[in-house]
Amino acid sequence: MRNPDRTPIGVDLGEYNLYTACPATMPNSRGACTISGDEICARLDELRAQVAALLASVYDRDTVVAYVSQCRNELLEALEDAARELCEYASAYDRPVLVTEDCHYEPDLWAWLTDPDAHRGTAWLLAMAHLRLRAVAAEYALEVTAVPEAYSSQECHGCGVIGDRPLDKTLRCPNPDCRVDVVHADYNAAKVLAQRYSSGQRCAYRSSPPDTTAERPALVADGGPPQLPQDDA
Repeated sequence: MRNPDRTPIGVDLGEYNLYTACPATMPNSRGACTISGDEICARLDELRAQVAALLASVYDRDTVVAYVSQCRNELLEALEDAARELCEYASAYDRPVLVTEDCHYEPDLWAWLTDPDAHRGTAWLLAMAHLRLRAVAAEYALEVTAVPEAYSSQECHGCGVIGDRPLDKTLRCPNPDCRVDVVHADYNAAKVLAQRYSSGQRCAYRSSPPDTTAERPALVADGGPPQLPQDDA
């Protein structure tokens, strides 16, 4: 049972914005905490290119591994600085609890650096950002909890309908009766996560969604049946 006296602060993790955080009650994105991930992503890309060049050079593997370890420590410091900024933001609220999505990834920096098919976020960045956030939050005596991640980046925070992502940084709600039209996607996801702390909402969405937005089922609470069109079997 979630504590109704707490202030849930939704925290969306990403690459463009490493952390985006806001409470469920925030009326617009102007008061959200947004920490850019551009610099750390650029450093990861640069390190990947450097490691490829070093492995193809005369340097032995132990030397390359030692260099990667040094760079990893510097990356961790950057992540901790970002997590600390977020925790300072959250601490301004009354009895805050940080609400993230479930993280199922294990950070593997070496995989990102050496596997051409590895994804920067899932291989290391997002998993490690999640771990560092938990570690820093503990220093601030901030609780961190996780809620189901299903469609948290697509659900409209205003009505729960699955929205469209016409541009990677925005989400458009197709519900004509919803007050939300186009919203910043990361801010929207943070609000959705914060809302799920109190309501226990999770997405009961079909594995093969219909092509038309008019037939898309809405998000419902606690995994119940989605709202389907009347003529849908």
